[in-house]
Amino acid sequence: MGQGRRGRRWRRGRARGVIAGACFLCLLGLGSPPGGLGLGRALGGEAAPLLIGLLLPPEEPQGLSVRQGVMLAVETANQAPGPRARLVVRGRPGQWGADADEAARMATEDGAQALIAPVDGAASHLALQVAGRTAVPVLTLCPDSLVTGTGVPWMARIAPGADLEAQTLFAQVGRPADRHVPHWAVVLPAGRAGREAAHDVLAAARQMQAEVVKTLDVGTNGVAPPSSVAEVLAARPDAILVWLDPAPAARWVLALRGAGFAGRLAGPGRLAGPEFCVATGAAGEGFTVPAIVYDAGSQASSRRFTAAYRARFGQEPEVVAAQAYDAASLLITLLRESGAHPLHRLFPLVWTGPGASGPLRFDRQGNRVVTLTLRVCHHGSFQAAPASSAL
Repeated sequence: MGQGRRGRRWRRGRARGVIAGACFLCLLGLGSPPGGLGLGRALGGEAAPLLIGLLLPPEEPQGLSVRQGVMLAVETANQAPGPRARLVVRGRPGQWGADADEAARMATEDGAQALIAPVDGAASHLALQVAGRTAVPVLTLCPDSLVTGTGVPWMARIAPGADLEAQTLFAQVGRPADRHVPHWAVVLPAGRAGREAAHDVLAAARQMQAEVVKTLDVGTNGVAPPSSVAEVLAARPDAILVWLDPAPAARWVLALRGAGFAGRLAGPGRLAGPEFCVATGAAGEGFTVPAIVYDAGSQASSRRFTAAYRARFGQEPEVVAAQAYDAASLLITLLRESGAHPLHRLFPLVWTGPGASGPLRFDRQGNRVVTLTLRVCHHGSFQAAPASSAL
């Protein structure tokens, strides 16, 4: 009888501990206590499925590409032997911090074993806050260098770092034919996204000894009013870095060319896709972006991904779609390898292999280790930059 009472007290204490832990997450602003599925797993010991959580706010500029890339990865993985994978998508508009609630619900209520965070830096930082408190690993599509400086050990960044992309552009655009380092202007998004992009871009300029003569933060809609275009051109830059998402970047390219700017235009690697090319038309001719150098295995993976994406969705994939596909595919592979062991024990990642977005390799801080080259928009698509002359 004594042992039975002690056993019942222990079980009640264990249940209270689980609920108290969940309430602690609520007090930190991470969402409501787990119910149903999450609590049943904690108490009943049911085997967890291979469940991937995708944090995707409705306002994410390339959200459709991200969603479709992840969906295709899950569908492809489920055609192979092994435990089936499932996807849960959450995200809602609202004040800063709402996405933390959504990320926490995926981890505590839905039972997600890993999260994918979007391109948006604010949402990625919120997902990493949840990861730090729940030990649920995160792969982020955000290029900001600050996301890998958060100190969360079970995370990695699938996108190349914005600092490395900017260094590549500053080092190679205008060389070797030019005898001087070009004078650059930089167009950035407004708000937090612009501040984090400016941190990376301006640090890269200092490192590569490129002279930035003008920076301009533009509105969230990326509209290029004539007064703002004139303000940029008044600085007389040789080259302009348009560090925006595809739709606003295209509007700025059209406006700059329409105002008579004939110098070099460049931007981040995520612009190297059909959305930007179609929107800019002839004005996009010569636009330069950094791109990952593919090995033979990644070239084959990219061809398979592109064919499958085209067949599934009836369109050509954007760069972020390939990165989202790689994030989900990698997490499913790691979950299958980890078996009954917690996934976070496999971090920092030492896994390497081919990916649809290029070779997948990471350093101990979670940065993707890549070699970058340049690609140039020509006749409506991005092609390898000429090696024999400056861009």
